[in-house]
Amino acid sequence: MNTSFYNKLSFAILIAGSLFLTSCGSSSGGGEEDVFEFKSSDLTNKYWYSSTFIDDSYSKNDVVLVYKFNGGGDLYKQEFSGRRDVKVGSWSLGDDNTLVIDDETIINSQEWKIDKSSTRDHIFLKSTIGNRDFYTQINELNDVTADASVVKEVYLKNDDFVSGYRYDFEVKGDNIKSAVAKISSNESFTLIKSQNSNDETVWRINEVDANEYLENFPGEKLVKFVLTMNSGEEYKLDEKIYNQDIEALSFQSVDSEHTTGSDALSLVVKWKALDAGNIYYYVQVLNSEKDENNPLFTSNWQPASADALQSMTLEEDSKGDFGLSLEDNFYVKVVAFLYEDGIDPFQGDIYTFNIQARSQFIKAGGEW
Repeated sequence: MNTSFYNKLSFAILIAGSLFLTSCGSSSGGGEEDVFEFKSSDLTNKYWYSSTFIDDSYSKNDVVLVYKFNGGGDLYKQEFSGRRDVKVGSWSLGDDNTLVIDDETIINSQEWKIDKSSTRDHIFLKSTIGNRDFYTQINELNDVTADASVVKEVYLKNDDFVSGYRYDFEVKGDNIKSAVAKISSNESFTLIKSQNSNDETVWRINEVDANEYLENFPGEKLVKFVLTMNSGEEYKLDEKIYNQDIEALSFQSVDSEHTTGSDALSLVVKWKALDAGNIYYYVQVLNSEKDENNPLFTSNWQPASADALQSMTLEEDSKGDFGLSLEDNFYVKVVAFLYEDGIDPFQGDIYTFNIQARSQFIKAGGEW
C-alpha cells in the first residue's frame, strides 16, 4: 500500500490544525450516497492505522496513529511502537455516516463524514479541517516494533568504576532501510543495523553514542523514531520513557565460571540482587570485542528470587553453540531490567520491546 498520494493531499489542509486525531472504517461499496450505509460493526474488532508523515522533525505531530473502536463505544489508542493499547475516550457512529471521535488526549472532539468510497479495509474521512485515510493494515509496518529505554551502566572511568546513564534503542522490522531515534528537537541518534543472538535484524545505538554517559537520570522522555523503508516510504513512531529510575548493579559481586574441554560447555554467572521489586534479569555472552549490538548468546529472562545472590547457568546444546572456540576471549554482560508500567510478564505475551530501564555491568570472562 502506498500512502504518499494521501499524505500530500490531506496534509496540505491538515498542517494548520494537525493536533487532531482520527480513525475509522469500511463501506457498503458503490451506489448513490443516499443509500450508502456504514455500520458500527464495520469499525469494531479491528485496528485502524493512519500515517500522515510530513518530515523528519521532532516537533511535527505526524506519528502513525492507531485507533481501536470497541463495542459499547470505548475508544482505544495504540502506542504502535510498543503495541500497547490505552483507553482514551469514546466514539459513536450516526445514521448519516458521521463518525464522532472523543479522544481525551485531544482538546476537542472530532466529527468526520465517512466517504462512500470507503471499504472494509480502508476508510476515507472528510471534515471541514481536511481529510484523512485509515487502513486495517500498513503491510510494511506489520513486523515493526521500536523500544527506547534508559540504561544505568557501571563502567571504567579514569581507572575507577563509576555508574552513568545512557539511552538504548531497539528497532526491528524486515523492511527497514534506516532508523533514527529523536529525543528532542536538538538531539537524535542514527541507529546502526546489527544482528541479535536470535539472528534477527535489529537497529541499535552505535558504539560511540553508547559511550556518551549522563551523570543524572534524564527523567521522562517522549522518543520519536523516524523510519525509512526499502520502498522509500517514511514513517514516524513515538515511544514513552517513564520517570522511573533503577539502581546500579554491584560490580564487585559479579562473577562467572565456565567449564572447558572438547564437548558442549557451560557458564555459571552470579551477581548480587538489586534491592527493588519487579526486577528481572538476563545474561549475554559477548565476543572479544565486547560487541553489545551483536551478542553471541542471550539467556531467557528470570525473575529475582528471594536470595541475595542471584545465579544463572548458560549451557550449550552442542559444541560451539555460543559461537566461541576454545581459547577465545569473551565477555559476560549481566542485565537487570524493569518492564514498562502495566506490563506483567506472567500474564499475556512477554515483549522485549516493553522494557523501561536497564542496569548492567560487563566483565571479562577469560578464555573459553
